Amino acid sequence: MQARIALLVLMTVGWPIASVSAQPLPDGGVAMESGQGAVRAWYERPTDRYGHGVLGDAVEAGSLVVLDHEGIRHEHVLPHRQVFEDITPRLADLDGDGRNEVVTIRSDLDTGAAVAVYAVNSGALVEIAASEPIGQRNRWLSIAAIADFLGDGTRSIAVVRTPHLSGVLELLALLNGRLVRKGGPQAGYSSHAIGSRVLSLALAVDRDGNGVTDLAVPDVTRRQVVFVTFSSGLRVLSRHPLPTRVGDQIRITGSGAVAVPLEDGTVFEIKN
Repeated sequence: MQARIALLVLMTVGWPIASVSAQPLPDGGVAMESGQGAVRAWYERPTDRYGHGVLGDAVEAGSLVVLDHEGIRHEHVLPHRQVFEDITPRLADLDGDGRNEVVTIRSDLDTGAAVAVYAVNSGALVEIAASEPIGQRNRWLSIAAIADFLGDGTRSIAVVRTPHLSGVLELLALLNGRLVRKGGPQAGYSSHAIGSRVLSLALAVDRDGNGVTDLAVPDVTRRQVVFVTFSSGLRVLSRHPLPTRVGDQIRITGSGAVAVPLEDGTVFEIKN
C-alpha cells in the first residue's frame, strides 16, 4: 500500500514515472513456486513510456525482479524502448530440467508484444527465449495458460495474440533455447477483456478425460466458451453459447463443472 501511495504522490507533483526506480509495479502481484531456479518473481520500475493502457492504466514495468531458491535477488532492467506490459509474471519449468523459468509479456515501443522467457543462469537473470513480436506498436497478447497441453510431461504456453482483434490462438514450447509453435495458429479467440486487470479469462482443464490438459477459452466475441485440445494439433472439442459475455476467469466448481462468470454478475455452468 505504501508503494502505491508513493507513486500517486509522484504523479500528482508531475515527476516522470520513469524516474521512479526500485519500486514495485502498482497493483502488481508476486508469482511464487517451489523448486529450483526462480521461486519468486515480480515487476518493478513503473513507467508510462509506452502509454498503451490495455490493462486498465498506462503504467507498465521497466524491470523484472526474481528471488532464486538460494534467496538471492536478481533484477533484469529493460532498455528504454521496451516495457513489461503485464501485471504478474509466471513461474514454470518449461524444459523439464527441474528449474523454474519466468514467463513474461514484453512490449516494444515499435513492434508490440512478445512472450519473453527469463531464467537465472550462472548467477544472473537473463533472457533465454522470446517469440516474434506482433509487429506493430500497441498490439498486445494474452498468455492464456501454462500447462502440459501435449501430454509429454513438459509445460507449454497457450497464447492468444491480439485478443481484442482477430484473437489468434497458438501453443509455444521451449525447445533447445527457442520458443517453438506446437499448435495453431487459429483465429477467433479472446482470453482478455480490454482494460481488464484479469490477465487471462481462460482455464487449463482436462475436458475429455483422456489425461491430457485441454484449454477452455472464450471465442473472440466472449459469448461462447470453446474447449480446444493441442494433443493432436489445435482441435475444437466443443462450443458452448452464453447468454452474455464472459466477465472473469473461468474456473472449476467443487462438483467438477466449469463455471463461467458473466458480465452481468451471474455464473453459467457447463456440466461434464
